[in-house]
Amino acid sequence: MVTETGALVTPRGPGPTLRAMPAEGVFPRQGPRPTSSDAEKTLYRALSSQLPKGWTAWHSLRIRADRKYEGEGDFVVAIPDRGILVLEVKGGAIEIRDGQWLQNGRRMKRPPRDQAHRYKNSLIDRLEATCQHARPWVGIACAFPDTPFSAGPSEGGVCDAVLGQQDLPYLNEALTELAARQFEQARKPRGHEWIDALHALWCETWTPKLSLGEKTKLRVQELIALDADQLQLLDQVDESPRMLVRGGAGTGKTLVAREMYRRLEKRGRRPLYLCSTSALAAGLRAWGIEHAWTVRKHAARLLERAGIAMQGGAPSSQWASETWELAPLQAATDALPELDEPYDAVVVDEGQDMSSSDWDLVQAIAQDRALWVFADARQGFWESRAVPEGVLPALFRLTKRYRCPEPLARFADGYARDDEGARAGRGADEDALELPMEELRVVEVPSQSAVADKVALEIHKARGEGMAPADIAVLTLAGQSRTALGVADRIGAFDVVRADDPRAANHVVADTFLRFKGLERPWIIVTEVYLGERRYDVRMHVALTRATVGCVVVATAEQIGKDERLQKALG
Repeated sequence: MVTETGALVTPRGPGPTLRAMPAEGVFPRQGPRPTSSDAEKTLYRALSSQLPKGWTAWHSLRIRADRKYEGEGDFVVAIPDRGILVLEVKGGAIEIRDGQWLQNGRRMKRPPRDQAHRYKNSLIDRLEATCQHARPWVGIACAFPDTPFSAGPSEGGVCDAVLGQQDLPYLNEALTELAARQFEQARKPRGHEWIDALHALWCETWTPKLSLGEKTKLRVQELIALDADQLQLLDQVDESPRMLVRGGAGTGKTLVAREMYRRLEKRGRRPLYLCSTSALAAGLRAWGIEHAWTVRKHAARLLERAGIAMQGGAPSSQWASETWELAPLQAATDALPELDEPYDAVVVDEGQDMSSSDWDLVQAIAQDRALWVFADARQGFWESRAVPEGVLPALFRLTKRYRCPEPLARFADGYARDDEGARAGRGADEDALELPMEELRVVEVPSQSAVADKVALEIHKARGEGMAPADIAVLTLAGQSRTALGVADRIGAFDVVRADDPRAANHVVADTFLRFKGLERPWIIVTEVYLGERRYDVRMHVALTRATVGCVVVATAEQIGKDERLQKALG
């Protein structure tokens, strides 16, 4: 079960714990690890065909402790119910003369068995730390694959613990007999945890992967700095007082707009920051942009200053949508001439989402003052809305994408439109997309009723990988009137808030894609995929491009079946 803090609690109760069986056979599976020793290669081939059933052997099991290289076991063999056998392999002609070990006629620096002793001690230390009191007995033997003999050496260190060339055709029997001698007095090991520990030390597979929490930390650092194009644009603040800045999702429009506002302030100007969503406005104020409002909220403030009542004097929070359509225009035409508007520059973000009445107010405020507008037609949801032509004589394009990881950004391109609002096709060569990708997962659920539980599980997974609540947003593609999750107070065991809630900085956000426009979070969960089918591609494009680390799409089989792009991502 999941606690309110998101911690996974494993119920305790009677009954055995199921676990995977330990690895068996010879590793590597496809051939020995790189080695210049022909003797090791010979023994590898013999072990591959004749290792006793249930045993496990690893070629070249290295150990490093306290930052020092502690050696290598040529072959380490795990024998269930017995223990561990370390095989030291020596090639060429091996013999003893005058009490000295020789290899191809040359004296060895150390006897074969001595070379394995230090390794054995290090291996025991590692297993003690991992397996504690379940560590098995560790024995040492030698293998001379190139040296045949009828009787092994009587030297005390290796007596009855040497395999020779003559044993290779019958290695199964020879190993079994050697193990019986080596472990005759050894205690029987408990369980198989030590075999798993050996396999982990040898390391069959390692796929480099960062936890979501670590990815988030890295992305925060990557997204901080402005690049040369953005700095060049900011340098034009004095030379181009009226500018339209276009750029796709994640190209840094809001980042530049914020910096533009701050530069205007540093020059002694009094800028006003206008946008289309209350969540973005609230976020901007939290980032230190004091005068940041939606166009319509600013209109309501102007009307209040002018003493003009709307909708029978009701507060603006209770105005109907029809009232909002009239308020900006009325504020522009009636209130502004009577008011001393304190602003001498206007910065507009998400300009593609503003209506004609919104633009009437913007232009009435700006008049002949500085006006910078940031927009992306590909994210425009309303077909009838656009930046008016002829208002802004200069155009600058931001082309480099920053927010989304590039694989996810290319996938989102498949839902994009061109600057004139027409479908832009896939936006990227489908063959160039690498699916599946770690930045995107598509999760299928059997029915819409199962979506909430699956979304809760995805929140729990992200929290388990080190993500904070403020790193996660659940975005619904449905509108406010049709969404269940976008208006919920809890999803599973997790408290959620709206994007413009003052508590959003410390909570998981659950909201509509439209109210979240202009914002971003490391981990985005997209859901309620086909509850609102109108302009579906724009909805999905906006939602996907809010992610700075990755995204999960939770949808039913029926919903996925209607979108070939999601089908391919599902795999």
